[in-house]
Amino acid sequence: MNTLEPDEAGWPRIEECSNNTGLIEVYRGRPDAAAGVCARQLDWAGRLVGRHGIMAAGEHLIQPWINVGRLRRIAGDHETALAHFALVADTLSGRPVRLGNVEIDAASWQALVRHRSLFDLLKNVYVVDSVKTYFAARDLEGALDCLRRARSLCGEEPFPLLEEMELLTLAKLKKFEEAAALLQSNAWNISGFHKLLRVTYRVGLHAASGELPRCQRLTEDLAARVLCMRGLAEPDDPCVLRYLHYLGGLASRLGLDERAAQIFRLGLGAAEHLDDVPCRLAFLDALIDADALDRNALEDARAALLDDCLYVSLLKARGMTVDPAALSDPVFDELHAKLERATEDREGV
Repeated sequence: MNTLEPDEAGWPRIEECSNNTGLIEVYRGRPDAAAGVCARQLDWAGRLVGRHGIMAAGEHLIQPWINVGRLRRIAGDHETALAHFALVADTLSGRPVRLGNVEIDAASWQALVRHRSLFDLLKNVYVVDSVKTYFAARDLEGALDCLRRARSLCGEEPFPLLEEMELLTLAKLKKFEEAAALLQSNAWNISGFHKLLRVTYRVGLHAASGELPRCQRLTEDLAARVLCMRGLAEPDDPCVLRYLHYLGGLASRLGLDERAAQIFRLGLGAAEHLDDVPCRLAFLDALIDADALDRNALEDARAALLDDCLYVSLLKARGMTVDPAALSDPVFDELHAKLERATEDREGV
């Protein structure tokens, strides 16, 4: 924040700081403050568009608009949230869009999406955030309908996230055979990680169907393979953390306690590498529940992590509260003040 300049080269960094400030406020349990950050960011991006044109600055409207939708989901306003995530539908349907105070005609919107290569971002948000919203509303059939609309909208190009979200939705509906059929898609061949994910989901679906002895053998083989893989101990992609937590949980539920503990330890190291506090806590909880030999050391590590934690929702779920002095540290006010200066109306200056 100290080095930001309001010129064109600094726009992406101002946007990134705004996004992270909003996220910090959500973690602090202040969604209204996060909404204020998004509103200021939309006003700032709108002024950029007014002065420099949609092609130069229009993409900076998109992330705060999506983030407002996520805040509406947190608030329980699911219908409004879904409308914020539907930009890909507007793109493909040739409709104009309105983002905050900026209205963009259909031709300019499509040109912007093409020029800035935004279509993949819009697709991912449409699928993942819409489904999360239906899940929050406890409307699994609505999620399934949304995914099938997305499939018709997004065409035939391999789209792993779409396959994965539909598989998870069908599994929640206990439609295991339909979920397993999705694993035949070529989308799972798009990377080595997705191939691994396909095998793991196949085992998980068999286990959910009650084929336990077979799944124990498959999970034993899969865990041995994963533990020998390079790069998982120091991953770049945070998705690896969720994968390891799922695989460890699967091994644990199948009675493979030693393998589960090995996977959870690998995940804990990876979470420490990425400095991911929620995942570190999840892996510590799993290892402590597994009654590891070094349980006291693990409990001490968890206590130290929680003592230093400012994630309000994480602590609330454990019956704990954040240290008020830490939560009201002046650094947060300083952050907001600098962000306001970076995004203020500088016309005429």
